[in-house]
Amino acid sequence: METEEKVPAASQKKAANTAQKILRKLSAASVGASPVRASRWGGLALFVVLPLLLVGAYYLFWVSDRYVSATQLIVKDNSSNQGMSSSLGFLVPGMGSDNQDAFLVVNYIQSLDMALFLDEELGLASYFKSNEYDVFSRLAADASQEDYLEYYRAHIAVAHDETTGIISIEMQAFEPEFAQRLVETVIRKSEDFVNAISNQLADKQVSFVRSELELAQSKLRTSKQKILDFQNRNQVVSPEELTKGISAIIQGLEAKLAELRAKLTAAKTYLHSDSSQVVSLQAEISSLQQQIESEKVRLVGVTEEDGEERLNSLNAHFQNLQLDLQFAMDAYQASLTALETARMEASGKLKHLMVISQPSIAEDAEYPHKLYNLASLAVILLLLYGIGKMLVASIRDHRV
Repeated sequence: METEEKVPAASQKKAANTAQKILRKLSAASVGASPVRASRWGGLALFVVLPLLLVGAYYLFWVSDRYVSATQLIVKDNSSNQGMSSSLGFLVPGMGSDNQDAFLVVNYIQSLDMALFLDEELGLASYFKSNEYDVFSRLAADASQEDYLEYYRAHIAVAHDETTGIISIEMQAFEPEFAQRLVETVIRKSEDFVNAISNQLADKQVSFVRSELELAQSKLRTSKQKILDFQNRNQVVSPEELTKGISAIIQGLEAKLAELRAKLTAAKTYLHSDSSQVVSLQAEISSLQQQIESEKVRLVGVTEEDGEERLNSLNAHFQNLQLDLQFAMDAYQASLTALETARMEASGKLKHLMVISQPSIAEDAEYPHKLYNLASLAVILLLLYGIGKMLVASIRDHRV
């Protein structure tokens, strides 16, 4: 009996020792695995989860939402002729008329001039720097002009469809009403820009024709003054009319002279040459001859006493003056016609902006895209974390 009781006691003791050994091994294994597992999850939490939580909290509690106002414009001219050359196109050779004009408008909207105008008109720089908005969204308080321009361009989107010629504009602001005011102001200033450029070219086109008109008008005045001076100097309105009058007088006198000579010839057939009738006829004939000679001298000769200019020379000079006057008149009329034509063409080429869709006022914030940004950040952090783990493992393998 005693032998039978000792055998089970020894067996129980051996089993207890075996169990203790197994527990010690399991405990050692669990203690060795715990730091590895803790290290793995700790790194993931530190480099992936924590940044996502911080960014998520920023988007949820702190970020300033941005609203978008959009519009669509197109540049049009007053001419129905689509083949007419562009009034702005000379600045950008090699492009179509509509594309040239729209290209200039797009670049002007993105320019420093527009940014400074918006700052002057709406206080845009101060608005973007306001402390009411989060520090990561607003413009730095000490931002330079270049920083302001870069920030301005980052918060606008201007696109041009070359097929339709439509200009699409989107502008961001922290309030929907202010975004709408921004777009409305940009439209107004862009319209002024287009008008200024097209008017500048139209003025250049018309100014040359206007200068030619002024020159023709000056020549016309000079020609008229020369004729007036000629008439005052020679005390004659029209040498041509005077010549015609003197010629008519001479013709009348010569006809009368011929008649008297015929009478004298007839009288000599039956009267003595010393008779009073013959002497009277001879005296009349002599008087007529002197008068005719005097008129002829006025017409084509120059007397030594008064030295008057010949009427035929005066007439030739006067005709030259009249030709000059007529030429000046024709040139003046042509210049008037050319000026009117140039004005009509310039008016047809004047540009204006047509608003296709009025500036919208947003009901929901467009930016930032919170879910998209968080998902993108999660993917990037996981990739970086995975790459980092592989690098660490590779370094450990090389050390071993």
